[in-house]
Amino acid sequence: MFKKIALAAALAVSAAFATWDYYPVLEAGKGSVEGGLYYDWHHQWSHAGLKIGARYSLIQDLELSLQSWGFQFWGETDCHGCANGGSGLRDLTIGARYQVAPMFSAFLDLLLPVGNDDNDGPGTTHPSSDEIALYLGGQFSMPIKEAPGLKFGTEAGLFWGFEHDNTERGLELHMGGEIAYTVPNVGFTPFFGLQLKFRITESTWEGEDGNEYGADDDGDHQIILWLGCGYFVLPNQLEIRGKLFVRSGDHDNMGGDASGLYVGAEFFF
Repeated sequence: MFKKIALAAALAVSAAFATWDYYPVLEAGKGSVEGGLYYDWHHQWSHAGLKIGARYSLIQDLELSLQSWGFQFWGETDCHGCANGGSGLRDLTIGARYQVAPMFSAFLDLLLPVGNDDNDGPGTTHPSSDEIALYLGGQFSMPIKEAPGLKFGTEAGLFWGFEHDNTERGLELHMGGEIAYTVPNVGFTPFFGLQLKFRITESTWEGEDGNEYGADDDGDHQIILWLGCGYFVLPNQLEIRGKLFVRSGDHDNMGGDASGLYVGAEFFF
């Protein structure tokens, strides 16, 4: 049971693991920095914190990024006998995207567990997944010529988490997409997105008796929906952005059910 709880916590804090966005990479020599506040909750559980990231196109068609780093203010459950805590540095994701054609990109993200993995007590969720993981796949995106300002992007990838603390999650298939519309001459962009996560192989852990046990979670899936908008305070340079998401999964070890809010800003240079 303890291993199942540990696995669930690891997946919950990494539920937002993804590429920078679903759209083409920036032009050579251009980049951006982003920072924002997040708050996720489900019944008595909640966590909140600050996420920051940066990306830069080193050469034409190659974009490098640092994602999802920052600081978690808390991660805890409000219940009798539960502890306060779950604060500390978040894990860091290093990403690379290469645009192989005008509408196609390949990506590779590496999750590094550099965050705080101290257990503050019952009911707390520490900021680190305590897991090294790879996420790789491809993207397709294009503007809609018949509707200036309208664009969409899609993504499909495999998520592979390496064994840690005698626990290894199953291989996952992630598929998602987003559609956005920038109102001409206004800089206001509403957007809507969806992602599906599907567990291909069973998660496993090694018990104290040395035997390997399965979580019987192959075939589990999770759906994440989000709705948001952005507005350029400085045209083509500084965009403020807000997003509301809901997610629903088969079991807690797919990250569980939750709702969340994110408010941030991205500065392009």
